[in-house]
Amino acid sequence: MRRRIGIDIDGVIANTQPVIIEELNKHFAKNYTLQDFVNFDPLEKYGISRQELHRFIMDRELVLIESAMPMPGAIESINKLIYDYQINIISARTPVFYQNTINWFARYNISFDNIVLTGDHDKRSYSKAACVELFIEDNLRNAVQISSIGIPVYLFDATYNQGELPQLVHRKFTWEEIITDINKDTNLY
Repeated sequence: MRRRIGIDIDGVIANTQPVIIEELNKHFAKNYTLQDFVNFDPLEKYGISRQELHRFIMDRELVLIESAMPMPGAIESINKLIYDYQINIISARTPVFYQNTINWFARYNISFDNIVLTGDHDKRSYSKAACVELFIEDNLRNAVQISSIGIPVYLFDATYNQGELPQLVHRKFTWEEIITDINKDTNLY
């Protein structure tokens, strides 16, 4: 039986941060770039609350899904992993966008075994139900939650997920590094 890996979509497989920045810039008539997001607080720069930012993103979820390009190395890496591991896509995307998400994966020929859109950032119960043995995530809070139930997490590095990491959360900078580390250890981690 293949070992089981859980993988988030946005910020791990789909490069949505540039699309979010572009949408915010259009709405607020700003000119920020991805490089501006290093130690950058979008709430302060755009003058909005966390709830307003969340609502803004949710209102544009379909634009983010359809406009995002794959993260560098994601397609090749996932399509290699699928031969030896069961790939469980577990995302906080809203379930109503399931078919749009499936279409995006098909457009870029990205393989997977299962896909779940939770509509919620707490992915613990879904990870347990899928018997996930390793999770690849970009949200630090989600990574901490998932690791709290004993699942190691590879945290895909981003400007928005800096901070101290618990024992089972390991920062990774590229898909190449993730593949190397998975292949390095026959125990998966």
